[in-house]
Amino acid sequence: MKKMVYKLKSLVLLFVLISFSCTDDLTEINKDPNSFNVAEPENLLAHSVKQTLDLVGGDMNFQMFLNYSHYVGGVGGQFPRFFFTESALDDWWRRMNIGILKNTQEIIDNFSDNDDYSNRVLIAKVWKSYVYSIMVSTFGPVPMKSALGTATEVPYDSEEAVYTEILTLLKEAGDNIDVAGDKLSQDAVFAGDNTKWIKFANSLRLKIALRISGAFPTLSETHVREVMSDESMLISNNGDNATISWGQDEENWSYPYRRFVTVADAAQFPKMNHTFMLYMKTYQDPRVTVFSDPASQPRLFLDSLYESEGSTNKVAVVYPVPYIGTPLGFAPLAAWDLNGNDNPLQSTQDENFATPKLENFMAADIDYPISTIAEVNFLKAEAALKGWGGTSTPEQYYYAGIDASFDQYSVGGSAAYKERDGVKWGTSSTGDRNVHGIVTSGISASPLEKIVVQRWLSGFFQGHDIWCLQRRTRLLNWDPHLSPDSGEGDYQHIPERMIYPTSEAALNGTAYEVAVGMLGGIDYLYTPLKINKSYTPVVWENFPAEYNTDFYSQYYGDSVDDLIAAGVTYEIQE
Repeated sequence: MKKMVYKLKSLVLLFVLISFSCTDDLTEINKDPNSFNVAEPENLLAHSVKQTLDLVGGDMNFQMFLNYSHYVGGVGGQFPRFFFTESALDDWWRRMNIGILKNTQEIIDNFSDNDDYSNRVLIAKVWKSYVYSIMVSTFGPVPMKSALGTATEVPYDSEEAVYTEILTLLKEAGDNIDVAGDKLSQDAVFAGDNTKWIKFANSLRLKIALRISGAFPTLSETHVREVMSDESMLISNNGDNATISWGQDEENWSYPYRRFVTVADAAQFPKMNHTFMLYMKTYQDPRVTVFSDPASQPRLFLDSLYESEGSTNKVAVVYPVPYIGTPLGFAPLAAWDLNGNDNPLQSTQDENFATPKLENFMAADIDYPISTIAEVNFLKAEAALKGWGGTSTPEQYYYAGIDASFDQYSVGGSAAYKERDGVKWGTSSTGDRNVHGIVTSGISASPLEKIVVQRWLSGFFQGHDIWCLQRRTRLLNWDPHLSPDSGEGDYQHIPERMIYPTSEAALNGTAYEVAVGMLGGIDYLYTPLKINKSYTPVVWENFPAEYNTDFYSQYYGDSVDDLIAAGVTYEIQE
């Protein structure tokens, strides 16, 4: 993955130096103790960016979003098992409002009247909009218009009001950032490139506008059409991608590196999700090697393959499969009445599952993607499919999205991949069954389903965006969590939202009650937000489940010759 020129190391150091500056100069000692200095936008935004990276790309991504988006699986803890902890929610809410948003608001409040800072104020509005887009799509109604001041009791704004304000701020920034105007001298996102900030503002506006297309269609269409009227000012290539990066120094290590890599505990290390890896296997997706590292001890599986290419005789063959993922819970439902001895994953150990690619997703200095050209092409495909603008057809944008994803990771083979049934526009596929036989990796001929599936596959690590995508489309064929932590049944679908922290009920009680009223009267994980598409959840107890081996069988092909061509060590059983 491409690294930004500026790492957060220098920004954090700058922030620390400003916060704890020396007082060697006697004139500093003799300053009026009642006066204060206004921090520069660079320092305030640097702190906000770093806090956003640690929170959204770190804690929340690994505890919630990557599990909710079926990128990782089998991780213990309340959030990964579709529940929550009060302490974490209080911490996340405080960090968002105080650690991140107050800094962006301080830039807006202190520098809006100074023309020398006009671009930097607009950039602060972009970042404020991004963070609020995470909050409103995670919790629902949140305080925004009257927030970030000194009052402890702050009214909540409805989802529609928050999205309207976010899109207005992004439009203002996209329309008014001056390419030749003032720049952030310390910019951890775009290294002072104002054009890229414009493209990011517009691309984020497109993403959020489509996110609300089912809930607020008029508002959505207005903003989508405006943004699509000038595609040159959207993210145009992988060099424009909006990413933020952790660093090599210990104080800037990434969340996954600090949390999982340095402790060297295989049981705690995230595993790839079973369903995601099923799609990688079904469509022979070469990106599997950049999304995932093979299992440290690949599991041996028994398969039935042809003796050789063209042969009609089959033999029993044992060979290792390095890229399998773990389900969200192993225990089958009692109603399925399955025989545990038939479970092909029986006795599988942590070391037998593939893990997120260390180099790209678990190292100390990894990038966290906010918006990429692959994602933007899939967004444009959806906009064109709706008839809301675009200079190309939905199919052309769709293929451009796949190509951009392969290019992002320097992976070849996109031409062959695009020809496979289910991936190719206008085709469908039956796919393979998951281990319990309750979902498949099949893809229908529906254009929107194809766009959604490929956006999911290409967006690995952007857990929050894919959680939102599934809630508003319901087009991704995902299995439930079979070991939820809520105590409300043997399985759970992905949460519809996250509940408010208890501190809000205690400190902002009146407003909190109004917010809960806007949600329909209950502050609950499965209370749908306005952006969520209504649906009838599958009653999985009634599903005809059965153990099967689709998820690994013929992994390298249907003959022993395919194993030889892949360089796989195998053993034929007599």
